[in-house]
Parts: sequence; C-alpha cells; structure tokens
Amino acid sequence: MALLQISEPGQSTAPHHHNLACGIDLGTTNSLVASVMSGQTRLISDQNNNSMLPSIVHYGQDKMTVGADAYQYTTTDPT
Repeated sequence: MALLQISEPGQSTAPHHHNLACGIDLGTTNSLVASVMSGQTRLISDQNNNSMLPSIVHYGQDKMTVGADAYQYTTTDPT
C-alpha cells in the first residue's frame, strides 16, 4: 500500500502504484528533506546542490531569505 495515492482525475491509482515516502527534518541547526522511492533513500538538494540547509530565516525590509543565503546576516543583522 502506498503512503499517498495520487492519480489523474478519472484514472485509477493502480497503474501508478509506487511506495513513496518523504521525510522532513526541521533541526535547530540544519534541516533536510529525504525521499524513499521503492526502498531507496535519496536526499533532496537545493538549487546549489546542498542537501543540508542551515535552519536560518532572515526577514529583511523587502524580502525573506532562508538557509545559507540568510547566514550572511547573522553578524550584520542578527535580529
């Protein structure tokens, strides 16, 4: 049995049956996402090919920044 069954409208889930799982670790230092597909675990990487994301969020005047990009603000704008 799949953890989550998704199919196109009007189609059975049977032809698309896969065992899928996704886990999210929201750690206090780092966060990561991993998926399991047919028994194989795979870490999900960001656009810079990093699988571990620093658990940092920076709220600037005009935008929100997360992860490694937000780390640069820890010394200049630590609030």
